[in-house]
Amino acid sequence: MMHNKLFPAIILAMASMPLLAAVPGEQPPAPDIRVPEQKPAGPSKPPAVVISRGQLLYENHCTRCHASVLHVRENRRADSLKALEGWVRRWSGEEKLGWSEEEIVEVVDYLNRRYYKLPLPGVKK
Repeated sequence: MMHNKLFPAIILAMASMPLLAAVPGEQPPAPDIRVPEQKPAGPSKPPAVVISRGQLLYENHCTRCHASVLHVRENRRADSLKALEGWVRRWSGEEKLGWSEEEIVEVVDYLNRRYYKLPLPGVKK
């Protein structure tokens, strides 16, 4: 009776074994052994590019009319963060963008970091 309990286990073990070549004289296929790829020293991927929400908002809503030269011209109108924020508020209202306070601050922050480089309040150079 003991052999009746072992029989399904033996069948299962045999079913999972690889089959040998069915044709006499042929060699069974070589096992698929893969050597892990060696990674070169140093960074494997280029650094991720981080795009801020302010940049996305600006590029999606403002670049239709504004070219980057507007922000780097000599006689630009925004000469302080307060003035820059005023312009962003004005045009977000003119264009009926419905930006939140946070979105306006993020666009101002992006423009200041990218183009204006105006001093931050309370931060001395």
